[in-house]
Amino acid sequence: MKHLKTMALASSLIFATTIAQAEQQEWTLDLGHAHIGWEIDHMNMANTVGRFNEFDGTFMIDEADPSNSEITFTIQAASIDSNHVGRDNHVRNADYLNVEKFPEITFTSTEVQMLTPTKGTLVGNLEMLGVAAPVELDFEMVNRRTYPDFIPNYDEVEVVGFHATGGIKRLDHGMDFIAFLGSPTGFEITLDARFDLVRCEGAPESNVPCNWGRVAGFTGPNE
Repeated sequence: MKHLKTMALASSLIFATTIAQAEQQEWTLDLGHAHIGWEIDHMNMANTVGRFNEFDGTFMIDEADPSNSEITFTIQAASIDSNHVGRDNHVRNADYLNVEKFPEITFTSTEVQMLTPTKGTLVGNLEMLGVAAPVELDFEMVNRRTYPDFIPNYDEVEVVGFHATGGIKRLDHGMDFIAFLGSPTGFEITLDARFDLVRCEGAPESNVPCNWGRVAGFTGPNE
């Protein structure tokens, strides 16, 4: 009898551990429906705006306990794009992003705080120019749905759309270049990220939001 009780207790512990490990669920960043934009003051005139064209992320989400979620973003710094070749080449050099020495900008979450069922704050560390500094991003879940069955190769996967914004102080990362006195580039960079996350477990290899941008030669989405 004691042996049976011991086995039952062990089984219960294994079952409880399995549940705990299963609380985090992986969501995939749909690279066909994602945008990381930025803007910065320029001489107190119209802000300079742009985006990064190459990035990815990992999203381990615990819906029952969002604080247990783990989120990362990795941005290829050289993919910066402000629709101005000369400016972008300058921003890539050692005055600003120094992309040859520091090719990646990374964000690693430390806490997810839900303020309402659809809005919250993502707290984490941003590493840029080899220097990590804390940052907070406000985010909103825009919508959650299942793709309709009439869209080819979307396979009715579940999708959640997000919008996140926040400010980054470039001096926190040692980016202190000023072109000339009286005409500085702004010291705070405003981020604006919009992206869809999809549940790809069990999705076929032909699935568009789960595979576009990840498999060489994969045909991208039409919309």
